[in-house]
Amino acid sequence: MIRYYKNALKNAVIGSGDKMNLNTFSGKITDINNIIEPAETLPFFSDYRCILVENSGLFSSANEFSEYIAKIPESTVIIFAENDVDKRTKLYKTVNKTGCAVEFEIQKENDLINTIIKKFAKDKITIDYELAKYFVNRIGTSMDELYSEADKLISYVYEKRTVTKEDIDTVCERQLSDKIFDIMDYMGKKDRENAIGFYLDLTGLQESPVKILALINTHFTRLYNIKQLMAEGKQGEIASLLKIPPFFVKKYVEQANNFSDATLRDAIEYGIFVDNAIKTGGMNEYVAVESMIVRYSA
Repeated sequence: MIRYYKNALKNAVIGSGDKMNLNTFSGKITDINNIIEPAETLPFFSDYRCILVENSGLFSSANEFSEYIAKIPESTVIIFAENDVDKRTKLYKTVNKTGCAVEFEIQKENDLINTIIKKFAKDKITIDYELAKYFVNRIGTSMDELYSEADKLISYVYEKRTVTKEDIDTVCERQLSDKIFDIMDYMGKKDRENAIGFYLDLTGLQESPVKILALINTHFTRLYNIKQLMAEGKQGEIASLLKIPPFFVKKYVEQANNFSDATLRDAIEYGIFVDNAIKTGGMNEYVAVESMIVRYSA
């Protein structure tokens, strides 16, 4: 949920594609001037400059940053995403007074269910409470995953305007390969932060890096094959030739178009190299997969 709202806030301030007016800081901040300097810079052809600060450690001990927060330029918006926050610190109190401080807790099941019902209702699609509950229980509490799967389901049932349990079972099989699809989406959009974030989430859930790498390699090969079929004018045959559900073809095509042919060929070759390096002990498996993600989301 934190990732979802963090990105929503960022996009609301400067838009999803504006990188000129975005500065990001991740990890412990030892010199607050590193944040102050870009904060004092005027935005470039935009009303605002956005500064995203994650897990800085500034809210867990005394520092002088609160004095600056009280007088930041009106054209600068600072978003903090912190795991460790002491509400007694002067900085927290200043942020809460000057702006807004929100504590994110895991949402209750009923809140998630109602959120999903409202999302479907926006597209004039009916899903009753029990089915929404089944959907949430199947996918989990991650807003990123819930929204991603809801979008797929909405596309699948769009014409009939109602959802059945069979639809959910058909579309929302949350296997590891589906989560790899999300990582590949972020890689194609050059969103390294979220690509790495999803990978770390998976390893945090004890998913094997070697297995993740195998699925990434398979996915790159599939995207390359899709581009070749498109070049041959066989877009209508992608589903049957590559054994892809027809309603997912559009998403695969969009994803394939985020990579050039040369990049996909390089990714396939590099994937083989990384796999061999892991097997021969030349690379740590966690670092190896991360290097693959970084290389193709840059």
